[in-house]
Amino acid sequence: MTRTTSRAGETDRLHVLDVLRGIALLGMFFVHFAMFSSGGGAVGEVYQRIVALFFEERFWAMFAMLFGVGFAVQLRRAEARGGSFGPSYVRRLVALAAFGFIAHACFGFNVLLGYAAWGLPLLLVRRWSVRALVIAVVLSAVSGNVYAIARAAYGVTTRGEQAVRADAESKAAANRAFREANRKAQEARSYRAVVLARLQDMRWFYAQPFSFLPVNTFTLFLLGLVGLRLGFFDEPGRHRRAIVGVVAFGVASWAFMTWVSDLLPGHTGGPLLRDLVINRLQYGFGLTREMWLAFAYMGGVLLLVALDPRWLRRLAIFAWTGRMALTNYMLQIAILDLTFSKYALGLSVTPLVGLTMALALFVANALGSRWWLARFRFGPLEWLWRSVTYARWQPWRVDSRGDVPAEAVVGAPPPLTAS
Repeated sequence: MTRTTSRAGETDRLHVLDVLRGIALLGMFFVHFAMFSSGGGAVGEVYQRIVALFFEERFWAMFAMLFGVGFAVQLRRAEARGGSFGPSYVRRLVALAAFGFIAHACFGFNVLLGYAAWGLPLLLVRRWSVRALVIAVVLSAVSGNVYAIARAAYGVTTRGEQAVRADAESKAAANRAFREANRKAQEARSYRAVVLARLQDMRWFYAQPFSFLPVNTFTLFLLGLVGLRLGFFDEPGRHRRAIVGVVAFGVASWAFMTWVSDLLPGHTGGPLLRDLVINRLQYGFGLTREMWLAFAYMGGVLLLVALDPRWLRRLAIFAWTGRMALTNYMLQIAILDLTFSKYALGLSVTPLVGLTMALALFVANALGSRWWLARFRFGPLEWLWRSVTYARWQPWRVDSRGDVPAEAVVGAPPPLTAS
């Protein structure tokens, strides 16, 4: 795998990560614009179905796994320098939490704040062996089901089955009512009212089990950490068989959850705990998920690069965008909010128009990122994020001494070598 190195010889970037981040951003563009689209007849319905099958959650999962990879890369660099890792990493998470608060409160998107929260426990596992990390992945993935069963068991034991069923139905109804009322509140024409509604949504969202259990975000972080430890991103050519196996598992898991699981009989009418355990087990208990299709997307890129490193140059449009992933993500959600919210433009588009807009915005982001990185070392938010991380202002412009290689600036790899 090719890298960019600094004058001191320290490894700077794994270009394949930039490519993967860019691809994840494009997938999220498709999903986000489809969320705000409606109508379009049969063609629109077909496109929305394609997005649901192949894009929803898949690219969010990909983005989260890459965060775990990035954590492992930062740890490796800190160990190579012999410096302290914890304080700078905590500052990095605090800055990410600030970006996440803005993303959720101002624009209605909740991903980054969760990343900041679940990034902290990674410090506790950073020196674990691969075997221990794999065990942690499994436990983290099934934690949602374990929590649901344990909570139901405790409720049945202390209050009885009927009370537990009634409580579950009441909470579900209350959540539906809140979500519907909050959705309408966020459609207000006053931005102040919209922000207040989003703050209420934040208070509700981060109190839900899916927010404080490691079932989603932390599981994906751990998967990224394991992937880097195994060498999938550094030297994919040496791990082709393992990558193919991961891809096959991802596709099989997605196919099972998409088509087979719907054919399985649901167990109802019997004892609550028995039905709950059987239903959770037959749906994979959190180990088989539709989002694992992300393994196929990531593995496909890694296998292409392993086959011919020139694919990094061919996919450079994604690398340009991926090197400025935070800036481009924040720009994307701001544009979405201003375009479709009633307090701003309030546009209504069909799914195919939304697809066109997503592609146009991505191309504009890619070209803008390429132009920016030819002149500056980092994207604007990346520069701010890095400055907070290291507690000092970072170099801003690309200087004339060649400290930042031209290949790194435009997102293409340096002279190619085989993996």
